[in-house]
Amino acid sequence: MIFNIQRETLLHPLSQINGVVEKKQTLAILGNFYIKAYEGVLSITASDSEVEMVGTCQADIIEEGEITVPARKFFDICRALQDGAIINFSEETNKCVLQSGKSKFSLSTLSGKEYPLIKNIETYDSLNLETNVLKELLNQSSFCMAVQDVRYFLNGLLFEIDDNKIRCVAADGHRLALSETDFNNDNNINKQLLIPRKGVLELLKLIRDKNQEIKINVGKNHINFICDTISLTSKLIDGNFPDYQTVIPLHMDKTLVTDKSLLKSALQRVAILSNEQYKGVKLNINNNSMKIVGHNPEQEQAEEVIEVESDIEDIQTGFNVTYLLDAINAIEGDKIMFNFKDALSSCLIKHPEDNSCRLVVMPIRI
Repeated sequence: MIFNIQRETLLHPLSQINGVVEKKQTLAILGNFYIKAYEGVLSITASDSEVEMVGTCQADIIEEGEITVPARKFFDICRALQDGAIINFSEETNKCVLQSGKSKFSLSTLSGKEYPLIKNIETYDSLNLETNVLKELLNQSSFCMAVQDVRYFLNGLLFEIDDNKIRCVAADGHRLALSETDFNNDNNINKQLLIPRKGVLELLKLIRDKNQEIKINVGKNHINFICDTISLTSKLIDGNFPDYQTVIPLHMDKTLVTDKSLLKSALQRVAILSNEQYKGVKLNINNNSMKIVGHNPEQEQAEEVIEVESDIEDIQTGFNVTYLLDAINAIEGDKIMFNFKDALSSCLIKHPEDNSCRLVVMPIRI
């Protein structure tokens, strides 16, 4: 395999897919990029056997072929070369050679035929979505995904297409986030898909700077996203997500509304002296006043009092301050609403006039 390519042209897909490669792999070949050169196109694949990303770009293909190269080293070499440099890539026995000007690098390779590509994905449903819409759905929910929880179905995000709504839901056992948007469901798609954590994080990186349409293909065990020249395919988690509707509390008659930035600033200040391990803060709510108290084992304490719009008489409850701040950051607008049933019940957080993003946080004893 022989090809010539400009550094920036190659660096774009490499920087998009590089995050998929894990430092420690069960298969050595998964530490490599799979490169295929054909008909003037260079296709580069990164995979960890759960998530696969493919980037394509135009190149001067002199001799077609396929090969795998050490991912980190290949990426670092391309990144370290000068802007505008032309890279000449050629294959030798068990090695590849990269030349650019007076620079020359020789890397060990493995056969491309041994690379475990995800193949023959049968697509059952397809839909198109604006990246800005998908970004908002993910940003308002993905931070609640669990990390290495024994309840494996929590280590990801529920992507649900239901009637004329698209919904993203994530939970970690202590909190839950739901974000939804209207969707023109002409094909009557009704699906619940559990996307693993890494797939969601790579998808967020993929669409971070994009403002265009993304195509979503749904298969039996995989979901595929195509945006620009990058394709991301993720295995789905085989399991059932908890019935999130039963987790969202109903019939809560105790509510308060306050300025979002005012509350956020107060919580950030109190968090400085909260317990570093539990990050707990007390909320003492009485009529139009809320006192926020944080303390730590060193007997240090912080208090903040803010004005709220509320008819609650003397409720004292406690929450993880990080969870409250995450919820506040997810809600758009200037105002925020807290809904309670009693001091020991979970709290529903949302915008006073918008139900599209709802967050549930469990209380803690302080």
